[in-house]
Amino acid sequence: LDTETTGLNPAMGHRIVELGAVRLENWQVVAEVSQLIQPERRMDPKASTVNGITDMDLQGQPTFAQIASGLLALLNGALVVAHNAAFDAAFLGQELFISGLALAGQRPSLANPWLCTLTLARNFFHFGSNSLSNIALELGVRMGQAHRALNDVYMTAAILQRMAPQLEQKLQLRTVGDLLHAQGGPIYTPPPPAPFLPTPIQDALQNRRQLHILYIDARGGQSNRVITPLYPTELNGTGYLVAHCHQKDEQRTFRLDRIFSARIV
Repeated sequence: LDTETTGLNPAMGHRIVELGAVRLENWQVVAEVSQLIQPERRMDPKASTVNGITDMDLQGQPTFAQIASGLLALLNGALVVAHNAAFDAAFLGQELFISGLALAGQRPSLANPWLCTLTLARNFFHFGSNSLSNIALELGVRMGQAHRALNDVYMTAAILQRMAPQLEQKLQLRTVGDLLHAQGGPIYTPPPPAPFLPTPIQDALQNRRQLHILYIDARGGQSNRVITPLYPTELNGTGYLVAHCHQKDEQRTFRLDRIFSARIV
């Protein structure tokens, strides 16, 4: 599985814009998903430069909630493999929460264990670079367009297929359990965020209402905003609120401890 996103951190309101996944049984592809996704926010220009996906490309595409059932069917009972699995797992867990498919505090938000080819590369190989494209080059894997989800998925699958016999020969790693143990244990999607939310914010989220807030920024400046709360997040123990800011007419992320007051409009 691979994702392309609007930016680097789901806790700061970034979302999945493209998802690619293939289901393999005995190394044979039995199902495939490749889909652009409407993230309900704008692309970060830096992310767009990397993956080549623009806001215009995403117009008219389905939301994650609209494609989630098909993805979950494909993942049913599977080991999920990704290059830098923690990144994709964090975004997927956040999307499941936003879509109402994972409850706050549920551990994990997706039951499947994840295997990370990046971790295997770092722990047991000596590539010149551990980027997906360089590992593919060194292992003789055919490369497609980098930083597009489905191409990266097929590269990841081929890389694991070439790694597996080498790991078996060198380290007697023969089972999925052996591989998960070798990477330090299975990776899981993180639990959905569950920060403390003041009553007005809870009410606005539940009833899709606007809030008038007094917000204090990092420099101590105060501003009055009208926002529509979208969902809460957490980063390193700090709670945030992702919301549409009507003053800026764009999505913004607000630290909960800097919202001095809030009332339903």
